[in-house]
Amino acid sequence: MGVKSEIEEFQSMINRIVESLEEVSSSSAAIPETAMDELSNKISSLSEGCEEVSSELRTAIEMLEGIKSRWG
Repeated sequence: MGVKSEIEEFQSMINRIVESLEEVSSSSAAIPETAMDELSNKISSLSEGCEEVSSELRTAIEMLEGIKSRWG
């Protein structure tokens, strides 16, 4: 795989991360309107979304470090 394709794959991953963060942000904006009996589920869902983004971000960092080590 060439540097260009690796960078494109990295950019694609970053775009997915941004989309996931936008979903978390949108969902969190609805917290004030969330009924008390649904609040725990809403917060759990937000936590899961944040954990997923965190994992994806770690993968992106590892990918970028690999690109740097191979291509300088």
